[in-house]
This record gives sequence, C-alpha cells and structure tokens, in this order.
Amino acid sequence: MTRANVGVVIVGASAAGLSAADGLREGGYTGPLTVLDEEVEPGYDRPMLSKSLLAAEEHAVPAPLRTGEHLADKGIDLLAGHGAMGLDIDRRLVVTNWGEAIGWRHVVVATGVTARPVVTAGGTALPTLRTRADLATARQLATSGRPVTLIGGGFIGLEAAAALRSRGVEVTLLCATELPLAAVLGDEVARWLHGLHLANGISFGLGSAVTTVEETSHGYGIHLADGRTRQATSVLAGVGTEPATDWLIGSGVELDHGVVTDAAGRTNVEGVWAAGDVAALRDPLHGRPRRFEHWTHAIEQGRRVGLSIARGEATPYDAVPYIWTEQYGLTLHMLGERRPGDTDIVVEGSLDTGEFVVLHGTGDELHGATVCGRVRALRTYRKLLRSRATLNDALAAASA
Repeated sequence: MTRANVGVVIVGASAAGLSAADGLREGGYTGPLTVLDEEVEPGYDRPMLSKSLLAAEEHAVPAPLRTGEHLADKGIDLLAGHGAMGLDIDRRLVVTNWGEAIGWRHVVVATGVTARPVVTAGGTALPTLRTRADLATARQLATSGRPVTLIGGGFIGLEAAAALRSRGVEVTLLCATELPLAAVLGDEVARWLHGLHLANGISFGLGSAVTTVEETSHGYGIHLADGRTRQATSVLAGVGTEPATDWLIGSGVELDHGVVTDAAGRTNVEGVWAAGDVAALRDPLHGRPRRFEHWTHAIEQGRRVGLSIARGEATPYDAVPYIWTEQYGLTLHMLGERRPGDTDIVVEGSLDTGEFVVLHGTGDELHGATVCGRVRALRTYRKLLRSRATLNDALAAASA
C-alpha cells in the first residue's frame, strides 16, 4: 500500500522531530508534512519520566509535546503507532510497520535512542526507564515496599535514585566508576553530587562494573567485575542508550553509532537529514562522529533542520551545548563540555553550600561551565562560550 506524500516525512515524534516540523512551517514550507510516531501515545516529555513523574505519588502522566490543535493548525499529519521499518533511497520511500510506503522529497530521521538492555543470564530483560510503559513499571517498584537496586550511575540512574528516595524507597546505586558522572562534571563536582545522594540516604557500590545478573528465588544476584556479588530484591537498569537506527541498516545512509551528519544535519544521501539524539556529527577534534543526547539540543537542532529544508539552505547548528538535571530539589546546569584533563575552577559560591559556578578548561581554553543555584550566571558563560572566549576572559568576568 502506498500513501501519497512526496513532501517531508519526519520519522519520530520526538522533541527533535516535532521541532523540525515546526521549523518547516516557520520557514515557509507549505507542502505535505507527515510525522511517524512508533508509540501509540503522541510524542511526550521524556525528561520528566526519571524526575517529577517518578517522584509523584499520584498517577501523573507525561505532558504531550504538541496538542492536537497545534498539529491541526500547522497542517502536521501525525501517524501514531506507525514505526519506520525501512528506507528506500532510490524510489524515495519510507516503509512503515503498517506495510505502507510513503513517498518523500526530504526525510528527517528523529528516532532518538532506546535504553541499552541489561539481560539476565536466563534471558530476562531488566526494567529500564525510557518510555511511558517503563514509567508504569518503575512506579510499581516505588510502591512495592521493597528496596530497589539501580544499575548505572549516569543521569538517568541518579535522577531515578533521587525520585525513588523522595518516596521513601530504600535505594542502592551501582556505578562502574569511582564517582558518578566524574567524566562529565569533574571530580570536585562529582564528589559534591555523590555527597548529596549519601546525605539523602542512597547506598552506593562504586568502582566495579556489573558483569552478569542472575535471577534467584529472592530476586537477583548481581555479579561485579571485581568478583563480588550483590543481592537485590528489585532492579532498575540505566546503563546508557543505543541510537534507533536498525531500520536504516542497508539503506545507504551512513551509520556510525548514530546517523552521521554534517553540522547542518545533512547525511550522505541527498534529501535525508537527522536531528536530535540519533544524529552523530562528524567531529574532527575527537576523530569520530559524536552524538549529543540532551533535550535542549534536540529541540534547537530539530528546528534548525526544519528551517534549512524550508528555506533551501543548509545552516550549521552551532549552539552551545546545554544539559540540566534535577535531583533533590536542586537543578544542575552544564554549559559547553568538560574535556578529559580539564582543570575545574570554582569561581562563584561554594560546593559546600550547593550554590556555585565551576569553569572547566585547559591552559587558556574555556570548555564549559557547571552551575548550581546561580542561574543568572548561565547567560554570561553561554555568551562567553559562544564567542569562544578564553579561560582568562571567563575568570575576569567572574571577578567582575
């Protein structure tokens, strides 16, 4: 069955995909515009799954990213429950799980990522936290009265730990590194964050990766790389993500830990673009394509791709990377990117008080800033990072 479009098809009703749709209309594109959404529920606010929604005792639901009225007003045809199964770049068709073939002039790949699975020795996939269905399972853990062991010390693991702890759940968090998020935040800030979780009653197992998980009569036996085994009653896994690109294998679109793009979001195939978590930007500095999996980036990059298609000119996306996380009522903001070997300098406030600004850089290069409680500083350091200011420039701004 062939569904006529021969306009723009956006695969994924994600933050990036829906922002691309808005960018297309904003840029003056008036042709057919179809968004495929693999999930039956329309696109929703995923970051809140591991934050306020898991912490909420009432049955709160994720907020939709766009209302039906918005979609109708913009002429956006959103097909819920329609996932892409393949891409034919010669006949310019997207094949869906409904057996449809939708014609296109441009395709935007905005399929995002899936939770990296952790499977027991017996073949059972452990619960993760990525979708509405996952949230329902995590809520059952929160209300079961049993302790929960979290595998993974990244953003999802730490946010879920804080949310579960706010509901009185006994939580143990297993992290392969000596400090959670040290590579992202630096040792000083990571040590502060670790202390924040300890002060709120989280138990940690640090410095040893999980190798296997066995199901037992009382729950799970979690085997670590250092030879230890931990017993757990309930488990929730958050060990990273994988780009949702299986449907593109063999299509001719270049894949390398994501859909490889240039700075404007264009792939190696004319008319095929990518945005958001699934997009892997060619990065000469690191020698390989890199993905940036964060909400603000997805929204801004998706809009930029939509505008580029509508206007017929590919505009590079060069915004300053921005990450935020909420834990125990505090919001930690990260601008730019801390690199290996960076020096971390506290220029405002104090880590002891939980209000601070920390700069990250090497030599006289400013690479990033981490801010907690001093939100007015975000504008200053975003501007400095955008203008490629030096570390000395940033230190002078802090002292002023």
